[in-house]
Amino acid sequence: MDLGLGMDELDLRRVRAALASALVAWALAVATSVAAPAPAAAAGNLVRNPMLSAGRGSQPNGWSRAAYVMKPEVTRFTWTRGPQGIGVLQIQNLRPNDARWVQKVPVSPSTWYRVSGWIRTLGVGAAHKGAYLSVMGTFHDSEDVRGTQGWRPVGFWVKTGSLDTSLEIGCRLGGYSSLNTGMAFFTGISVEAAGTPAPERFVYGGEPTAGGTGGALWAQVVGGLVVIGLVLLLWRYVVPRSGQIPP
Repeated sequence: MDLGLGMDELDLRRVRAALASALVAWALAVATSVAAPAPAAAAGNLVRNPMLSAGRGSQPNGWSRAAYVMKPEVTRFTWTRGPQGIGVLQIQNLRPNDARWVQKVPVSPSTWYRVSGWIRTLGVGAAHKGAYLSVMGTFHDSEDVRGTQGWRPVGFWVKTGSLDTSLEIGCRLGGYSSLNTGMAFFTGISVEAAGTPAPERFVYGGEPTAGGTGGALWAQVVGGLVVIGLVLLLWRYVVPRSGQIPP
């Protein structure tokens, strides 16, 4: 058969066979990427600039400001460094507000993480949410600190969802429908992968699965179905009717 492009029947069959092989390889690559278990989270602290030692001017590296009311007459954000090079994030709510320093950190799906840091407060209102660490967009929070308190460690455990690849961590003063005033100071922020949460009050994300096998098994089933469906389509529409790949 001549297609008007100098291609005979044998050439056409060879093109079909090559296309079939390429599509099968692509299908297998897709299935492998879907079915493969999530890579282990990087070891150590995932927070960039956790001791707040690096930055320029009034801006620490890796951190940004956010607030319910983003006005200087409502909230002031400050970053300072001590003589030992350890920095401190500061939030001063002159009027009731939900304000925070935030950073997005990379994580692996279906993995437990320990979020921790140090907080000091000055004149934070006792009737509303105080100073705490939080996963933004959720109610996954550490203990909140109110009143006037010296430096104290806080933290919580959180398990990421099956599709999560990042968490936005907030060093926060005030909360959703719980605006507050006062001053809060933060340093030593850490997000680290952990195998099993300790028996604490602040644990979010449900009970850990045994090695996360449930999510991996479901991904393998989906990947297998993808491969089967694509192979059937290739057999029906692309592979030559004889089912033989010409030499």
